[in-house]
Order: sequence, then structure tokens, then C-alpha cells
Amino acid sequence: MHRARPFQPAALVAFDAALVVWTLAWVAMGLAVANEVRGLAELSDTVGSVGRAVTSTGEAIRSLPLIGEQVAAPADEVSAAGRDAVASAAGARESARRVGVLLGVSIALIPTLPLLALYLPARIGGARERRALRRAVARGRPPWLDEALARRAVAHLPLERLRRVSDDPGEDLRSGRHRALADAELDWYGV
Repeated sequence: MHRARPFQPAALVAFDAALVVWTLAWVAMGLAVANEVRGLAELSDTVGSVGRAVTSTGEAIRSLPLIGEQVAAPADEVSAAGRDAVASAAGARESARRVGVLLGVSIALIPTLPLLALYLPARIGGARERRALRRAVARGRPPWLDEALARRAVAHLPLERLRRVSDDPGEDLRSGRHRALADAELDWYGV
């Protein structure tokens, strides 16, 4: 199976920076949306204020001398409507806060988590592999290491790249000519 060429260090740093900017942009967008939706809670405060005013109005009408007894039923309905508005406003405020948090978290995580879940393991694995190769090469290049690197190169390097290194990679492996293929593998990993 053919693998894409790993990034060169400068390109890898640029991609890492772009990923950080992408993630921060979506987190900022999530926070902005959460803040705006939670701002709708202020609307429920207004409804609550109106409800309290309506409740007070109903109670005031009911307490008027002479008139209060004649409009008692409608005044009680006005007061009840005011209390219902106050209760609904409190529920709406809490709902707006919950929706704000859920929507903000969703906006921040949906576009970033899959990308991070795919990229980070590969990035960490590639970095570990490069470190392991650097350590192995720093200790010298025994024949077994060159042979292992040459076999890896033949297994995954693109054909065009193999052809630049060797006219017959299979024959090079059989004949023990591993150095050029091993160098190509190390170059592939930026070592």
C-alpha cells in the first residue's frame, strides 16, 4: 500500500499551526454562539418583569373598594396569567442557558474533534518513528538496520521514487545492496 510522503519539518510545523488556528477559531465561534444564545435569557427577564407587573395589576384591581368585588374573577385571571408568565420566564432562562452551552460546545467540537482524532495519533506516531530512526542511525548503521530500512522502502515508497534510487529494487534486496534503498527510507522520514 502506498503511503503519502510525510511532511518536511517546516511543512509539518505549518500544518500544526494551521490545525491550532482552525481549532481555536471553532472554539471562539462556539463561545460566541453560546454567549449570544445565553443572551436570549435576558428576554426571559423582560417577560418575567411583565409577568410581575401583570400580577400586581390584577391584585391591585381586586383590592379596589367597590369595584374589586365586581371584577374579582377577571382580576384573578390577570394575576394568574402574570404568575404563569413569571414561572415560564424562569424556565425559559434556564433553557436558554442550557441550549447556549450545548450549542456552543457542539459548534466547537464537531468540526475539530474528528480532525484531531485522525491527525494526532498519526502525528505522534510519525514523531516517535522519526526519533527511533534518528537514535538507531546515531548508534551507527549495522547491516541489519540498512536491510530493514531497504525492505521498508521497497514495501511502501512510491514506484517513481524507487526507480530514482534503483533500477531493480528487488535485485538490490537479494544481492544485499541495501544502502541506497535505506537512504531513501530515511529521507522519506526526514532523517
